[in-house]
Amino acid sequence: MKYLLISTFVILSYQWWDVGHMMTAQIAKNHLRENRPDVLAWADSLIQDFSSLTDGRSNTFAEAAVWLDDIKETGTNFMNDWHYTDRPMNPDGLQIKIEDQARNINSIYAINSATSVLTSTKTAKYRHTVFKAEMIRVLLHVVGDLHQPLHDTTFWNATFPNGDQGGNLMKVQIENGTFVNLHSFWDAGAFAFTSNSTFLTRPLSQKDQEYLDNWAKDLMISYPYSNYKDYDMTNPTVWTYVGFRQAQQFVYPMIQSSNNFNKNYVEQAKQFCENNIVIGGYRLANKLIEIFDTILLNESKIKLDQ
Repeated sequence: MKYLLISTFVILSYQWWDVGHMMTAQIAKNHLRENRPDVLAWADSLIQDFSSLTDGRSNTFAEAAVWLDDIKETGTNFMNDWHYTDRPMNPDGLQIKIEDQARNINSIYAINSATSVLTSTKTAKYRHTVFKAEMIRVLLHVVGDLHQPLHDTTFWNATFPNGDQGGNLMKVQIENGTFVNLHSFWDAGAFAFTSNSTFLTRPLSQKDQEYLDNWAKDLMISYPYSNYKDYDMTNPTVWTYVGFRQAQQFVYPMIQSSNNFNKNYVEQAKQFCENNIVIGGYRLANKLIEIFDTILLNESKIKLDQ
């Protein structure tokens, strides 16, 4: 397979990377602030419960969405499979073997597990536990992850007989000649969400927090909630199928062996990522609303039983 040349003036610099995750969470925060401030207050307080156990880079609602990546730096690897659901894209019909771990322990499992912990009737008396404070951070991160299409699939063909690990093994070349992998290109929102030593680095300055908030508001104007009234807002299995279809219909068709890709690929990809960031934020907000309303219901049942 030939390398794909992508024309762009921005070079890769940082690790839906920090900025993409923070944007997803900020959009959720803004939506909750306008529609369900009670849910935002609950979620924010639970996030703060865990702040003393972090390195200080994930103490706010938006920053906490990056925490699940932060812990990779500490050698905490047992949750690595929670970041993606690798549905196989296998256009040549190769004989492939999917490990049982990949079938069962994935981003869907992570979101469902976080939801189960947060809404458990066994711990309904206690809104604040360390495990709940941890799992809300998992939720904030993984909802963002699965709105990056290459977190929802892996590509199999003769070049990648064992899969391309969601684009991580597939190289693309940017204009300055640097080779990066396809997954990184999409993690960076087609380089719309890259950061550097001064832009949106954590812990965020007050100026950067305001910038993030205003950026989120601008995207919410461009992609209003009403656009998604017919979308599934709470089922992560559905979301991963959508991401898989996006990879199948848009991401990978541009990098077939002929490399006959549209010259507007980068701009199209940026718009694609912006839309996914916004719908990811709305879905995160709705998932938190669903969870909190279940918590209130569980608490009311306890009061009735007393």
